[in-house]
Amino acid sequence: MKRTITQLSSVLRASRRSCAAVALAMILFAVAGCSPSDPVQEVREQMAAGKYSESLELLRELIGVEPEDPELLFLYGRALNESGQPGLASWPLRKAMEDPRWYGRAAMLVAGIEASGGNMENAAVLYAEIVEKNPDNMRARVQRANVCARSPGLYEEALLEVDRILEIAPDEIGAYKPRILAYLGLNESEKAGEAIEELGALIDERENDDNPIRGWHCATMAIFAAESDEEELARERWAVCEKDFPSHPNVVAQSVEFHSERGELERALEIAEAALAADSSLESGYRLVTVDLLRRVGRPDDAEKLLLDVVATDDLFNRAAGLLALADHYKTVGDPVAAADALERGLTLTQKTMGPQPDLIFALADLLIQIGDDERALELTNQMTVAAHRSLVRARVAHGRKRYAKALKLYEETTRLWPENAYAPYHAGHAAMSIGQFDSAFQSFLLAVRVEDGATDARCLAGQILDAEGKPISAAEMMAGGRAGTTPACQLHVVEILARLHGAAVGIQRANKMSETHPAYYGRAIEAAARGARDRGAAQAAWMAVEPLLALNFPPINHLPLLQAAVESAPGDEELAIVSPFITTAIESDPNSAYIREIEGMFLERTGKQDQAVASYRLAVEAAPNRVSALLRLAGVSAAIEPAGAIELIERALTEQESSAQPFDSELFLATVNKLPESSGVTPLLESGLALAPTSGPIALRLGTALEASGGEPGRIVRLARRAIRFQQGEEATDLRDRAEAAL
Repeated sequence: MKRTITQLSSVLRASRRSCAAVALAMILFAVAGCSPSDPVQEVREQMAAGKYSESLELLRELIGVEPEDPELLFLYGRALNESGQPGLASWPLRKAMEDPRWYGRAAMLVAGIEASGGNMENAAVLYAEIVEKNPDNMRARVQRANVCARSPGLYEEALLEVDRILEIAPDEIGAYKPRILAYLGLNESEKAGEAIEELGALIDERENDDNPIRGWHCATMAIFAAESDEEELARERWAVCEKDFPSHPNVVAQSVEFHSERGELERALEIAEAALAADSSLESGYRLVTVDLLRRVGRPDDAEKLLLDVVATDDLFNRAAGLLALADHYKTVGDPVAAADALERGLTLTQKTMGPQPDLIFALADLLIQIGDDERALELTNQMTVAAHRSLVRARVAHGRKRYAKALKLYEETTRLWPENAYAPYHAGHAAMSIGQFDSAFQSFLLAVRVEDGATDARCLAGQILDAEGKPISAAEMMAGGRAGTTPACQLHVVEILARLHGAAVGIQRANKMSETHPAYYGRAIEAAARGARDRGAAQAAWMAVEPLLALNFPPINHLPLLQAAVESAPGDEELAIVSPFITTAIESDPNSAYIREIEGMFLERTGKQDQAVASYRLAVEAAPNRVSALLRLAGVSAAIEPAGAIELIERALTEQESSAQPFDSELFLATVNKLPESSGVTPLLESGLALAPTSGPIALRLGTALEASGGEPGRIVRLARRAIRFQQGEEATDLRDRAEAAL
């Protein structure tokens, strides 16, 4: 994105080139407040001292006077790049490249920016041009080999470039890294191992050489051992690397990943903290790595303090960066209000140091929508210079206000303006479902998947539509497909579908497979398999699958879903008696657990002890007031004798569900509503339930029937009946449609 260059006064803008000396003197007085000197030299000195952000304003004013000066353009591009704005740096650097005297330096920076942005092919072409103009530029040759080694289509070219380098300079140690990477990319592990050993021998010959490749080689040796399944050797090598190269970026990043993958988060944190102690600059990234690990080990307050330390510094650039990192921290720990405040403060400072920040304004508006501050989000759209940002924010606000038709138009506009954005069609799909346009919703979800598979749960939502339409095989294929994978909730749905189609054994098999990547979801996966088997009419098979697992020593996160599945799947009193001692043990281990008390209530309901079930559900709600399933179950056992209280509980559950990350249990909701007396007025509850589960045919049918009984508008009843027909409600829905159409 091109940046508007600040001009001087109208007089200076009208000045001819011969007046440049006078203009430069005026700039010097205005900016520095001292006697005339060389302002370009001042910029050079600022940049030599690492004050890149400070040099930007003076550079803008100098370029306003000398817009074609290649040195100024080069310095400006370099300052932008060093201050974290590589996207803005490319334009002035490419202008500087037009001058042969500055081509080499500017082109090297542009190629580096391309590589940092992941555009390896573009970087390789540019490095090749640099080498063609200056065959002696060994740095460009080595960099070209490196970018080729990071691009799957250029591995062979990387090896050819390495051969050329070593032919010219046999001692060029930097050529071995791309050679190793290229061999690994080509799955030629034996040749990669030989190259690693050669590099090690060269490093040993240069004992006093502090080349960063020493740390890279150490990390590569450890990684190679780990990938060769030599666990102990890998641990030995990582221990050496961590001791000898505590702040080497490759060592820190890869050793943290090694220990994190093995659940050794405390050790990973020690490595990150050692790196931070050696290099606390924001540029190193070690502070953010440490912050992430502190959160993961349950120390969010310590993570926050590390970021607040940066925010308290005098350096404006660091304070701005610290506030932006703090906003991300608050988002991660689930405090969007604090995140919005930090982001707003960070935005103000960043605008002062770096100029306009359209992406940050957009991010702030998104956060404001999340916390319900729609008006301020809309106000921000007046500052937005990117049309797609404006339309998407306005669409989200209209969507939140249930103006679905308006939201759809704005989402469509956003998709035209920003076709590579997956979120506009994703939200458009939600809006379309809210007004019953399921064909449009399905196509929107597919578009979101095509734009960026895995960015959203669009694949899962498309699968839910297919499943509700009675196409479970297509639904399972949709949900399980995609290179990016799907969410755990989506995988649980696949488990349920497979058990419903093929029986408990197939569902359990899929659950076991899911546990390999999501071990904490094993219990819920077994529960999903049991539910699918029960839907198939095979409660006995579900019980047979779950019962043997009850006695195994699973942690609560897995044991409790198994216990719930056992209560729901037990065919009769004899099987429930087997479950009883496990419930007693669970209560004794954690009497204040809402989940355990809810399972206890379910067990008591099944054994006919309604009063005791009420007491258990009340304990569950007291322990977790926002637990939707416990609220609904309590409402269910209270409905007959306290319908008004039950309705309040259902309304509360629906409100909590709107902000819940857990899937809505539409079957439990409808079962609860159906226990209310007919005279209690269930229509508003059903409307809210359908909004949360728009593909629920049973809720659509129940709502249509309730509206018919109360003399509701026939057109609305027809639409609900058609939805119920689409979602497999059969003759009853067809009859309702026919009666409503006749009434029309």
